[in-house]
Amino acid sequence: MDYPFISDVLKQLSLRLEEIEKRHRYLSFLIEKRFANEKLLQLETMHIISQMSEVVDYLPEKLYDSEGKEKCDFWFKLKDGTEFWIEIKMRPTNYRKPGHAKAITNGVAQVIEDIQRLKKITGRAARKLVIFAFYPMYADSYGTFNGKHLKRISQEAGKNIESPTITVKIGEADFNLYVVEL
Repeated sequence: MDYPFISDVLKQLSLRLEEIEKRHRYLSFLIEKRFANEKLLQLETMHIISQMSEVVDYLPEKLYDSEGKEKCDFWFKLKDGTEFWIEIKMRPTNYRKPGHAKAITNGVAQVIEDIQRLKKITGRAARKLVIFAFYPMYADSYGTFNGKHLKRISQEAGKNIESPTITVKIGEADFNLYVVEL
């Protein structure tokens, strides 16, 4: 990503997620209950980005088209006219949780649907990002996840995604956040 402020956003988001876990044990709660909550990432990302001096406008859930059937999770515009369209997903895994066999497969399919929607955006000034989290991840789950699930996402994105952008350790589990520009 060639916009330097994006790395600042990611640093701030990482610190914020660590602080949320430290103060509220909220990521632990999401892991324990296997809940998904995109609003957490959407609001935290929007708050951080809205404070950036380069940003002149932003909206949660901006419509993709005039028909208003599909909305992007977060959109913002820079002073130079560049628009960023961001889809956000948070999906729990079924690793070490019997009885949740479809959790990862369904979560991967939803990330792929977001990527497909973003790919439809055209225009020289349009930048497209997908932010997705999978949790909990354990040392023994990476082989399957990276070899099967992350590979499918990589193929759809047209990028080789090898590791998370942000990892927050929660005991022996990881909360992994991936940020991919399409």
